[in-house]
Amino acid sequence: MVKKRSIARFVIMSIIALILLLLTVCSFTIPYTTTIYNGFMNAIPLGFDYASGVSVVYNAEKSQTNDSTLSQNVDLSLSKLDRFLSYHGFSEYSIEKQGDSQIKIEVLQEEYSSAMLNLLETPQQIFFTVQEASDELSPQSYLSSSDISFAEVSYDQNSSVYGVNLTLTNLGRLSLENLKTQADIVGSDTVYVYLDEINSSNLYGEVSVDDLGKTMFISSSSASNTSTAYTEAYQTASNIFVGTFAVELSQQSTSIITPRLGENAWMMTLIALLIFVVALMAFLWIRYGDLGLIANFALIFFVTLQFFFMQAIPFVRLDLGGALAIFLSILLFVVSQIIILERIGKEYSIGNRIHVACKNGFKKSFWRLFDLHIITLVASFLMLIIGQYTISYFGGVMFIASLVSFFCLYVLFRFFVNSYLPLNSTKPAKMKLYREANVKEIKEEVQIIPEDKVDSEIKGGQA
Repeated sequence: MVKKRSIARFVIMSIIALILLLLTVCSFTIPYTTTIYNGFMNAIPLGFDYASGVSVVYNAEKSQTNDSTLSQNVDLSLSKLDRFLSYHGFSEYSIEKQGDSQIKIEVLQEEYSSAMLNLLETPQQIFFTVQEASDELSPQSYLSSSDISFAEVSYDQNSSVYGVNLTLTNLGRLSLENLKTQADIVGSDTVYVYLDEINSSNLYGEVSVDDLGKTMFISSSSASNTSTAYTEAYQTASNIFVGTFAVELSQQSTSIITPRLGENAWMMTLIALLIFVVALMAFLWIRYGDLGLIANFALIFFVTLQFFFMQAIPFVRLDLGGALAIFLSILLFVVSQIIILERIGKEYSIGNRIHVACKNGFKKSFWRLFDLHIITLVASFLMLIIGQYTISYFGGVMFIASLVSFFCLYVLFRFFVNSYLPLNSTKPAKMKLYREANVKEIKEEVQIIPEDKVDSEIKGGQA
């Protein structure tokens, strides 16, 4: 009965493993739909090393509000360009200054959006005045685009409308104090916000003097909480932020760039990964026999589960660093299995029976492997948080791998070994387990209860 249960477990787990393998590597059209399923492996986003990109070259011209040289203005704008692309969701990109008057931006082709990058060509200047503009009055601005460090779309809970949240520079705070002073002089408790030019037709919104600060929320007079209002506020925030650049940009050219490692680099990496895994599986089988086959079974689950989580979690993107992390994570898992298998072999060699040796092998390897995985987890988390691109992707893959690896070792692998023991607990040679001829097998201790204690327990139970 126990053997039948073990066989049933392996049949069920084999079916699950086969399904996971198919879901990992196969692409097919989902029946009765037009949706194409690409498989876990093909659904992982790729970086510049494996995926094509789009290169956009911009000509830069001096902003009218800046007195520095054009080359200096370009340098000042690079960090703001970086923040612009990061804020708008580009996961991987590069920004490069070309000569004194050009900037080249490279983004992944799958993330390329001409509408998004066109926002870089539509800057809007922002002005704060303490008096409202009219045909007869053109008031002075005391706070402008040069005082803004960042602008983003925001939602105000109090008024339930979308608008723009502005963050001031350190110099902008001084301008803000001057603005408040001027408002107090003219006796105004309202500040007027204009876009592009200070005239009655370009009034964007009004802000109470009491609401002015290092960060402030502004909204148009027609603001609401609809999707259209969000789109308008999003574009306005982008235009205001671009207006803070020290240069004005215009697109000169757009071109497609090939993957850095070549068109077929990802396919070649997958082939190398397959060879690597097969070689490890062959080693485990040859070195550890049936236990090696069980280890291979667990390895299949580890690889498929890792690919599943890599495509499901958004912070993972594969470039050369991420691919290296896949190889390293598989090696980490196999080395962890070897530590357990070697411990099982040692336990058997000193005289323990097979099932005791297997139990002790997992038990006595636990803290060693726990420490190894915790160190990997912490190091990969730091790389994920602190690093950029290649380092971050490497850390992301290793972070997932360390969690999946420990689960597969002490849940799946141990489950498979325990399920196998009823099928073979008397033939150590099939498991490549050996001991010296002079080593006696350790008998399991049987607890013997003294006769007088048994009698007292029986009497107590009868009472």
